[in-house]
Amino acid sequence: MKITEKEINKVSVPDRAAEFEIRATHDEVEELEELFQKENKDAKNSIEYLSKPFDEWGADDERNSYDDHLIKVYRTVYHLGTKETKEKINQLGILT
Repeated sequence: MKITEKEINKVSVPDRAAEFEIRATHDEVEELEELFQKENKDAKNSIEYLSKPFDEWGADDERNSYDDHLIKVYRTVYHLGTKETKEKINQLGILT
């Protein structure tokens, strides 16, 4: 499986800047898709707070929740990833 821009594909998609290859069961793919859906929801919630520049109440919580969830996505991709995928994620320095 190949992951590009929150999409899981069975084949490589040309001209994609970032692509991560994983080896996953059907259930693991579904779990990853659910993580992407939740990440989209968290991103929308974070954007709501960014549009209110003087309303910081709760903004840090939303940003931290989004960050924590994004790290969970990368951990899952890392766990399922090929050697090359793990190297790419290590180079990003996200999980250190």
